[in-house]
Amino acid sequence: MPPMDAKGFTLVEVLVATVILSVSLFGLLQSMMVCQRLMTESRRYETAQYVFNLGEMAHPFPPGDKVTDDPLDNDLLNISRISALELADEIDLELTRQEKEDLAGYTFERAVDEYEEMDGGRVMDHDDELKRNGNLYTVRTTVQWGERRRDGSYDSETVIRLWRKEQ
Repeated sequence: MPPMDAKGFTLVEVLVATVILSVSLFGLLQSMMVCQRLMTESRRYETAQYVFNLGEMAHPFPPGDKVTDDPLDNDLLNISRISALELADEIDLELTRQEKEDLAGYTFERAVDEYEEMDGGRVMDHDDELKRNGNLYTVRTTVQWGERRRDGSYDSETVIRLWRKEQ
């Protein structure tokens, strides 16, 4: 039997310290993984904002008096899906290899929404609805990125603006 004044830790103390250290390290590792995921998502949204700005530079909103035909079919307002790299080429932007890799997979699209308003149970005529709201159109700009999900959707950011056609 060891003397009573022996120095050191018992096996139980070492096991308890090991469990406490393991739980602490596991919690720290979980926090680091969540932080990494948030930083990655933040970078993706920042890139999406950059693509949005590229799209707005390449295809600016026209003044209301410049659109003479139907805004629903107008090529100045409706921009079919275009890649971010094509947008950069349109505005003659010189990109580094890293910037090209960052923009790969991002697309820009803009469309004017049609009205489908109900008024007392009946569907309102498109022209009647436009007159009622002062020729305001809803324009939806969407930047998409990432892999296609099972439900067919992508990660995306949408900006909705109101645009008025001059009489």
